[in-house]
Amino acid sequence: MFAWKGKMLRVDLSRGNCSVEEIPPDLLRDYIGGRGAGLRVLFDEIDPMIDPLSPENKLIFATGPLVGTGVPAGGRYIVVSKSPLSGAISNSCCGGYFGPNLKFAGYDLLIIEGQSPDPVYVYIRDDTVEIRPAAHLWGKWTTATERLIRSEMSGEFDNWELNNMSIVTIGPAGENLVKFACIMSDGGRAAGRSGLGAVMGSKNLKALVVSGTGDVIIADVDGFKKAVMDFFEEGRANQALEKRRRWGTWSLPGRANKTGTQAALNFQSGYFEPFCKFEDPDVIRDSLRVRDEGCFGCPFACGKRSRIQDLAYPGTAKGPEHESMALLGSNCGIGDLDDIFRANYLCNELGMDTISAGAIISCAMELFERGYLPEKDVGFPLGFGSTEAMFQLMRMTALRENFGDLLADGGNALARRYGHPELFMGIKGMGMPAWHPQGVEVIGLQYATNNVGGCHTKATLPFYEGRKDPARHVEQTKQDQDYIAVVDSGVLCWIIYHGPLWGEKLLSWLRITTGAAYTNADLSLIGERIWNLERIFNLKAGLSKKDDRLPKRMTDEPRVKNQVVHLDRMLPEYYKLRGWTEEGVPTPEKLKQLGLEKEGAGL
Repeated sequence: MFAWKGKMLRVDLSRGNCSVEEIPPDLLRDYIGGRGAGLRVLFDEIDPMIDPLSPENKLIFATGPLVGTGVPAGGRYIVVSKSPLSGAISNSCCGGYFGPNLKFAGYDLLIIEGQSPDPVYVYIRDDTVEIRPAAHLWGKWTTATERLIRSEMSGEFDNWELNNMSIVTIGPAGENLVKFACIMSDGGRAAGRSGLGAVMGSKNLKALVVSGTGDVIIADVDGFKKAVMDFFEEGRANQALEKRRRWGTWSLPGRANKTGTQAALNFQSGYFEPFCKFEDPDVIRDSLRVRDEGCFGCPFACGKRSRIQDLAYPGTAKGPEHESMALLGSNCGIGDLDDIFRANYLCNELGMDTISAGAIISCAMELFERGYLPEKDVGFPLGFGSTEAMFQLMRMTALRENFGDLLADGGNALARRYGHPELFMGIKGMGMPAWHPQGVEVIGLQYATNNVGGCHTKATLPFYEGRKDPARHVEQTKQDQDYIAVVDSGVLCWIIYHGPLWGEKLLSWLRITTGAAYTNADLSLIGERIWNLERIFNLKAGLSKKDDRLPKRMTDEPRVKNQVVHLDRMLPEYYKLRGWTEEGVPTPEKLKQLGLEKEGAGL
C-alpha cells in the first residue's frame, strides 16, 4: 500500500489498553483519509444521539495519504467527533507537525474512546504506546503543559527527537468542559471549532505525545519530484501565494473592513473604523511579528509568531489570525492591536476557540448595552470596547466561575437566559466567523448549510475568479463544499488549496502518491458522499431543516450595503441540487447513488 499506512491505533481509556487494527482498503479508497475516514469510523461506532461529553463519544485524530509525503502544505491532521457545542458532527483541522508524526509512527487514524478515571496523557513513540498519569499537568495552561512534558521527556529522547516530537494538549477550558474549548498543538496551532477540547477533557485526557521515526512510501517517486518542482515554480509566480507568505491572514482585516464584510459590534455592522489602519497589513506585521512559521512540508510559512512588550504576557503567541482579530477585536468593539494580541494569547493558553469566545462575549456586550443583562449578574460593566472586562470574562469562563459558568455553555444558552436568542450570531450553536454575510450574500448560504455550524473553512470564499456570479452561487456552494471535503480528507491545507491552486493539483497529488487511478468524477463523488454522510449523522442526532438557518439579523435587518441574505430563496434550490427533499433529507435515489442506503435507513 502506498501513501497510506493502513493501520489505526485504538486507545481505550476506560480499560487502559491500546490495540492496532487494520483499516479496510475499501474504506481508504472510498473516503481517502482525514475527514472522510474519521467520519466513516465515527458513524459506524457511535450512536449519533449520545451525549457528546459521555464516555460513549469518541475522538478520532486522522491523517490522510498526503500527510508526511512532502506534498506542499500537506502537514495537517483533522479531529472528528460529536460536538458538545452543536450536538452535530464535528471535524476540526489543524496544522503543525502532529499529523506527520502520527503518520511516521505508523498510523492513519488514532481513536480515543472511553473515559479514564484519573487525568492521563497518551504517549506514542512508533510501536510503543502508553497511557501515563497526568494529575501533575491538570490545571496547567497549554504552553506550560507542553514545556513540562518536554522536560519529562528529556531523559528518554535525544535532542533531535525531542525537538521533532509533537504535543497536543487542552487547557483549563477543556478540563472544565467549556463547550467551545479547543485542542492546541505544537506551540499555538489550534483545532479550534466545535468544542473538541471539552471532549478531551470529558475523557480526563490532558495531552497526546507523538514521535514517529518511520517513513511514507509513495507510488511514483519521479512523478512526485517533478510535481513538487512544478508546484514551487508556479508558487513563485503566484501573487496570492506570495501575499500569503508575507502576511498570512493579516492582509484580510483591512480588506474585509474596506468591503463591508468585517464582523463588527456583534455583527451590527460590517465596518469598524479603527480597522481602517489595517488596510496596510504591514501595520500588523511591523507591530507584532517575531518570525514566520510553517507547518510540516509547507514552503509558505503563513503562520506568524507574535509578541508585545508587556511583562504580563512574556511569551510569544501564534497569530492572531484574521478570524481572531475580527471576533476578539472589531466584533467586541476593540481596535488596539496589543489588546487583540492579549485576547488571542489568553484564549490559546486557556484552550478556548477564539472565534466562539469572541462571538459569545460580543453577544454579552450587546445584551448589556441594551439593558437585558444586569451588571450585578456579570460583576462589572460590559459594554463594547471593555477590554479588561473581556480578559476577566475569559478567565472566568475557562474556570467556570460565576457568570463565566453560563458563558461556558455557549452563546445560545447565554442569549436564551436573558430572553433574546436572536442576539447570538450563531448557527447550530456555533458562533459565526469574521465574514459578514450581508457583505457577500453567498457566505450566508455557506454558513447556514454547513454541517458543523457557523464555520468558514468548509467551502471556498467567493473572492476568486469564477466565484462572483450570483446566478451560480448555489451551484458553486455545493461544488465547493464537496471539494473541500476531499481536501480535508487528503489532508491538505485549505488555506493554500481553496483558491490559488485548484482541483487538478489535488487529483494529481492523490494519483502520484497512492497509485490509485482516481478521476475528477471519483473525487466529486467522494466529496458528495462525505457531505451526505455528515448530513445523515446530523439528522440522526436530531438536527433538521430548522437548523439550516441564519440569525434574523442577517435575513431581516439590512445592516451592510442596505441588503439582507435571501436564504429562503437559496435554500430550496440548494436542497434540490443536493438531491434532498424539501425538508433537507437525502432522497432514496441520492442515497443509492452514493452507496449510503443502509446509512440513511429510517430517515
